[in-house]
Amino acid sequence: MDQPSLRTAMAAPSALVLRCETCGDVPHRVLRGKVGGKADLVFEGVVKCTKCGTVRSVVQREPRPIEVPLIVSWLETSERMSMEFAPAEVVEVGEELELGEGRIEVTAIESAGARVPAAEAKDISTVWAKRIDRVRVKFSVNKGNRTVAHDVLAAPDEEFEVGGIVDLGRDRALIHHIRTRYRTLREGSVRADEIVRMYGRVVRERTSR
Repeated sequence: MDQPSLRTAMAAPSALVLRCETCGDVPHRVLRGKVGGKADLVFEGVVKCTKCGTVRSVVQREPRPIEVPLIVSWLETSERMSMEFAPAEVVEVGEELELGEGRIEVTAIESAGARVPAAEAKDISTVWAKRIDRVRVKFSVNKGNRTVAHDVLAAPDEEFEVGGIVDLGRDRALIHHIRTRYRTLREGSVRADEIVRMYGRVVRERTSR
């Protein structure tokens, strides 16, 4: 006997953007309903226009999402996975997408054996992307008579300040200047995604007796 498909039924959405004869295309609150269907997703239920309050029954049909192969790069590694798109949804190089709790940027698209700047999801064979929710900040730290290179992972908008302390695991380091693409900071702060390299020295912990 065939196994039941997990896609045959799912929870109804809390809201839909629908055409209201009075207000035009506006969000509608779903009062009750269900989603089913095989080839297409079919919503049957009762909705209320959030602008004029009209309540009505609707049947909404749309194609099921398709899974597109996705290769995501992060630091020196690449991970193969997939991502769901509507078949006619256009994906573009440079576009930012939500992936789980993070964000990625599309860096390349393959369609019909060639790299293209954009394509509908149903025509795409592979999407390449890179993570943009985290960046690697290079940090040169002086430890006595030697300098050791560290990589600090941070959110792109996280700020690092000259005079601030960075936890490096076994060591803690004081930032004494920061180099960006355009200038060198000896005071103030800057976003992680603007930093070329930070420079600092290890801070020795003091113990009290």
